Amino acid sequence: MNKSTNLSADDKLIVSKVLDAVQISERQYAEKSVGFLDPHQVRVASSEILGRIPSDINTEFFGGYDEAERCMFICYPEYIEPDYDSLFAVLEITGRDIAELSHRDYLGSLMGLGIKRENIGDILPFDDRCIVFARPEMARYITDNLTKIGRHGISIKTVSVSQISIPKKKTQFMRETVAALRLDCVVAAALNISRSKAADLIKAERVNLNFETAKSVSMAVAEGDLISVRSFGRFKLTEVCGITRKGRNSIIIEKYI
Repeated sequence: MNKSTNLSADDKLIVSKVLDAVQISERQYAEKSVGFLDPHQVRVASSEILGRIPSDINTEFFGGYDEAERCMFICYPEYIEPDYDSLFAVLEITGRDIAELSHRDYLGSLMGLGIKRENIGDILPFDDRCIVFARPEMARYITDNLTKIGRHGISIKTVSVSQISIPKKKTQFMRETVAALRLDCVVAAALNISRSKAADLIKAERVNLNFETAKSVSMAVAEGDLISVRSFGRFKLTEVCGITRKGRNSIIIEKYI
């Protein structure tokens, strides 16, 4: 049976691109890449290529730093090492009063330049700067054309992957109890809202589970799952600690702040 039978058309396209890159790498004895892929696409590609990669080709998913969410698929002959500085452009954006800018502000401005999402990796806003990972062929175009984020004038410089320092993401850990490990329960606990309000958000397609739009309030949630709620932020179910004396599930949620 074909492993890809139950995949969506978009997922099948990603798998096809990944396998094509492997074939070209093997044929040309060269480094090839696909991406940037979101975590869902990474999981699909990882699963689908198992057992289908030649033994003399190395593969990896990497986004420019160790904790990257959006990663390139990189493949190369076993006798060479990948040149990350040729695969990634790292853009450091600075400007006055940019602490108030959000991920959405930066992404919207980049998309406004006509850049496809697959050409942009993680966007990491901090109080005094924002770090953007991109494909190298996009770097000059972005530097020449992105002069403002909203009403804020900005400056952009390019740094190498080896030079960049990524501060650890700010998170807050919460211990909660839920009646069941299902999406509406976990969302309600994380956002401190009623279960019915959580269900309304899910039905309005404002909730993503592992970067896919949630289709049901009763979807199962497991350790390591990432949930994002439009206008509310994102959080991860970090740990399922067991059952309380009242029969509820004790969980730890890591909330991004």
